[in-house]
Amino acid sequence: MPVSVNNKGHLSSVNTTPDVATEFVNHDEIDLGKLIRVIWRHKLVILSFAALVTVLTAMVMSSKTPIYVASASLLLEAEQNRVLQLDDVYGESTSAQEYYYSQLEIIRSRKVAEKVVDTLQLHKHPFFNQPREEQPSLKQTIVNLVNPQPPAPELSTQQKAMQKRDAIIGYVWGNMSASPVSKTQVVTISFESESPQLAATLANAIAQAYLDNHMDVNLDRIEKSAIWLNSSMSGLKQKLESAEERLALFQERESLVDVRGIKSLAAKELEELSGQLTRAQQAVDQSELISSLLQRNQAKDGVSLEFINSVPEIFNHPSVQNLQQQKLSIETKKQELGFVYGPKHPKMIAVNAELGKAQLNIDQQISRLINSLGTDTRQAKERVTQINQAIATAKAKFQRLTRIENQHRDLLQDVEMNRNLYEAFFSRLKETAQLEGFETSVGRVIDPATTPYSPSKPRKKLVVVLALMLSSMVGVACVLLMEALNSTIRSAEDVEQKLSQTLLGIIPLVKLNHQRDNGTVLQRLIKKSQQQDVTPLAANYYLQDKEQGFSEAVRTIRTSLQMLNIESQAKAIAVTSTLPGEGKTQLSSNLFYAIGQLQKTIIIDADMRRPSIGKNFAIDKSQPGLANYIAGTHELAQCIVQDNHNQMDIMVAGDMAPNPQELLSSARFKALITQLSESYDRIIIDTPPILAVSDAILIAGVSDALIYVVKAEDTKEQQVKAGFKRLRTSGVEVSGVVLNQVDMDKAQSYQAFDGYYDQYGYSS
Repeated sequence: MPVSVNNKGHLSSVNTTPDVATEFVNHDEIDLGKLIRVIWRHKLVILSFAALVTVLTAMVMSSKTPIYVASASLLLEAEQNRVLQLDDVYGESTSAQEYYYSQLEIIRSRKVAEKVVDTLQLHKHPFFNQPREEQPSLKQTIVNLVNPQPPAPELSTQQKAMQKRDAIIGYVWGNMSASPVSKTQVVTISFESESPQLAATLANAIAQAYLDNHMDVNLDRIEKSAIWLNSSMSGLKQKLESAEERLALFQERESLVDVRGIKSLAAKELEELSGQLTRAQQAVDQSELISSLLQRNQAKDGVSLEFINSVPEIFNHPSVQNLQQQKLSIETKKQELGFVYGPKHPKMIAVNAELGKAQLNIDQQISRLINSLGTDTRQAKERVTQINQAIATAKAKFQRLTRIENQHRDLLQDVEMNRNLYEAFFSRLKETAQLEGFETSVGRVIDPATTPYSPSKPRKKLVVVLALMLSSMVGVACVLLMEALNSTIRSAEDVEQKLSQTLLGIIPLVKLNHQRDNGTVLQRLIKKSQQQDVTPLAANYYLQDKEQGFSEAVRTIRTSLQMLNIESQAKAIAVTSTLPGEGKTQLSSNLFYAIGQLQKTIIIDADMRRPSIGKNFAIDKSQPGLANYIAGTHELAQCIVQDNHNQMDIMVAGDMAPNPQELLSSARFKALITQLSESYDRIIIDTPPILAVSDAILIAGVSDALIYVVKAEDTKEQQVKAGFKRLRTSGVEVSGVVLNQVDMDKAQSYQAFDGYYDQYGYSS
């Protein structure tokens, strides 16, 4: 295995083991193989839990009383021959779906249950008269213990009968059911009972009770409707007569024959007056306009010809036109004489005189017309006044006729409404009277219930099978959950993948004779499911191992160390762990024997706070050791003792030192390691746990290699990583990890141990 040298000259392994992640396509995906191995590893726990739950379920099911279910089919009629519709009585409009749902609730109602109990007289039925000892429930027992209640008073015979009736009604109501058949008008009525005969009887009785109840309700509704209609008829008749009397009095008072014709004449008269008023007002406006123009254009010598020509009423007047024609004739004559005679000729003078007289006549006629404009204006205004008075009189008449018409229409509507209501009630009363004795049905039984021959529940076999399946799934889920929550280091895969470290080897869990599994299967399962302390092995168990599994594991670690030292000799090898109790001292001791068989080796107990090397090798407590030598109280030869069995050198911790870190950081300790490296091929240094104190960091600083011991299925991943972080912060590299106390029986279910446990003879 390739090695590298860090900045302190320490040897560290280069992890050339293929990344375990390559075994998986993607860690985000589910590794089915891994899940199956986890389930297989805990198969006994899962099977035991499933078997226990299944047995308990079977016992409970065997004690259950069989329940029989009988069913009857009832067809609900879509159209019913009812005297009154639902919306007539209740003022509601119900759809077909709501109607069927309502009928279902009626079937399930307590009233139907009461009718069944009373009709069949179930209080006399043998089933309800069996002697029964009612045991109080657990809740009631606890309540009675906490708050004892005084004994109930003695009931009378009638009270007992009512109590029994209520109990039977509750039994019937609680055990009956009704469910619709999809896309049909059929309802299935079922009843559950311990008695198959009673179940069939009550299922049919419930269907019949529903039909009878519906018929009773309909007949009662018809009877109440008839009573209500009769009581309402007299009041409606009085209202109709009163409305007709008010209409007759009104017509007589107003002398009405045809109010609509009179109103039409009044409207036509009002329309004609409005037209006359418009024309008269136009005449007034025209006269006033001409007068105004005359006043503005009148000159000293009279009205100008230009103005007269601009006023059509004057210029186009017949008298003015005649005079204009006469003047035009004279002017024509003058023109003809002008061609023959001169201006002073008597004929010309006579013609001019005629022309002047003609013009005078025109002017006089225009003056007369102008003077008459004032009179016309006054007459036009008087005409407007007269027409306005006539219109006011017509409007008053029209408004009065409108009020009379409205009152007449209201009285007519009141009479019509009362007559229609009276006739409707009278017609419904006659229908009700005719159908009062006619019985209608809401449905009919199409398939009566028969006595069932086999119980419907509990379905014992199905429940037991479901219990087996569910308990197995729960067991698997619990195992997978425990596996997911388990953050300990359990396999070589965890060392290489989670810790990113090289695995030097694994030490199998050795069970001594007094630790062998015994007892019942359940006890063995409990032991396997719990983490238990393991009795420490002897320091020389490497030499005593008869099965060779433990010793072969230690030799594998020795070989891994030799491979680390191919390029540079790592003499001083420190052994540490994350926490106490992970087996680093046992590994140091047995590795000491394994390496000692090939090379000259010494083991040093550098754990001055909790020394254990001396105890493991049965060395006297007074033997001076590492602390004594560093403190200078003893010579090196005095601090080294030989093992009684193999004559191998051992340096115990020595006397308890108040300041172990000062001793381990001293130059004398470094010089000791250097001196021993010259005399020994290998130096095994047992150090304190890395998270407990900082002694291991100081020792690793003067060592050539560092072995990190992790107890399988005990030390958590976060704790180990915290130890590695402390070492890296101090510039110390871990040479490799030893996974200690691995249960090889379980390890066979870990794929990552393939190739490891086969070496130690644990393969199947």
